[in-house]
Amino acid sequence: MLGGRRALPLLMLAVLVVAASGAALAQDESIEVGPEQQRNVSLTVYNNNLALVRDERLVSLGEGLNVLRFSDVAGNIDPSSVRLVSLTAPGDVMLLEQNFEYDLVSRQKLLEKYIGREIELNRDGVIRPARLLAVDSQGKLTVEMDGKILLDPPGNVELPALPSGLILHPTLVWYVQAKSAAEHVAEVNYLTGGVSWRADYVCVLDEKDRAVALNGWVTLDNRSGATYRNASLKLVAGEVRTIDADMQLKAVPMVSGAAPSAAFEEKPLFEYHSYTLKRRTTVADNQLKQIELLSAPNVPVKKMYVFETPGRRYGYQTYAGKKETGDVKVVIEFENKAGAGLGIPLPAGKVRVYKASPDKSLDFVGEDAIDHTPRDETVRLYVGNAFDLVGERTVTDYKKIGTNSYEEACCIKLRNHKDEDVEIMVIERFYGEWTILSCVPQSYQKLDANTAAFKIKVPRGKEAEILYRVRVIAD
Repeated sequence: MLGGRRALPLLMLAVLVVAASGAALAQDESIEVGPEQQRNVSLTVYNNNLALVRDERLVSLGEGLNVLRFSDVAGNIDPSSVRLVSLTAPGDVMLLEQNFEYDLVSRQKLLEKYIGREIELNRDGVIRPARLLAVDSQGKLTVEMDGKILLDPPGNVELPALPSGLILHPTLVWYVQAKSAAEHVAEVNYLTGGVSWRADYVCVLDEKDRAVALNGWVTLDNRSGATYRNASLKLVAGEVRTIDADMQLKAVPMVSGAAPSAAFEEKPLFEYHSYTLKRRTTVADNQLKQIELLSAPNVPVKKMYVFETPGRRYGYQTYAGKKETGDVKVVIEFENKAGAGLGIPLPAGKVRVYKASPDKSLDFVGEDAIDHTPRDETVRLYVGNAFDLVGERTVTDYKKIGTNSYEEACCIKLRNHKDEDVEIMVIERFYGEWTILSCVPQSYQKLDANTAAFKIKVPRGKEAEILYRVRVIAD
């Protein structure tokens, strides 16, 4: 028992000595580790406001306790994600304490530090002393000067020095214990918000709408509060699970694949994909950067016309004589296959479609967004509505059968005011168990449990119609 009683005060004394030494070092002998000591930096970017930073810097440590001030880190850093390790001699350095300082200099904070203290007002070269009494949220001053209280006095404010407690850049501060004096390469890893990437695509249709030139771009958006100079850049594709501050599980949605090109090298990463830029690049703060992701100059496409009346239809919403008129959609379709010049996972993103004119100029004809599209899947782009095609759907007969089923007969008319023949796909949706009892002039295709598709050719300047009867047992 006696030995235990003696050990406790000795331990407390050791802690106090370390703390006191740390305080002295923090004020007088802290080691500044700025961007000039940087040896290497890499940036791994996810798609939803998240990035992993790996920053290597050269640090000279003295024997015993050291205070490191690691400046120019991201302002949106997650302090709980920080990891510091010596790459030179991991066993020789022990991390005792970590702090993140982010009270950055601003006009408001500078003035607030001087409330109750002397400042100087410079008006046309005449400097007059004053005591700062208050500063409002807009930076307007209340001062005492020559025995009077002045509100928002004229002149430029001059302060004698930068107050303590304010810093120019976000800074990580570590207390570390080193076994001996030596130079170390220190690696810092941390997660930060404010960095994201997305895919953008540009399609140029040829004159006959039979092929497109497809280019994909990575758009990188850095709003993290830091610049990553001459960095190694990696994009991660997949769905990485994270936990937010209130411990609610969430998923960080990221692309299910990215299209490699000469600029990027794709490799598997755990259950995801990573895409590493083959050269280094600087990702500046508050910058949008675009890098080419893929280029496919001649992708065969098919232009389709689709008529589908809007809204969900149930039996109780239908009655005989009900008529709906709508637009005919223009859809561009192509296969994500190697034979088409692609065959690579396409990340989700916006696709802008242009049309090549005979005079070699381009016209914008529409845009759509695609989901993550694996290789060998079909890409469909709804780019707009056909001006010269009209669809009309009329319920010609309706009757209930029992309490939860009905029969419905429909006439769908399609009018073609173009100078060429077209084929139009008609989409009809039913909710419940359904059976097409009759169909004129042709059959239909069951696309899924709720969808029937009819295809019909409509000659130029003519009208064509589809007649069908369906029985539905409603859910």
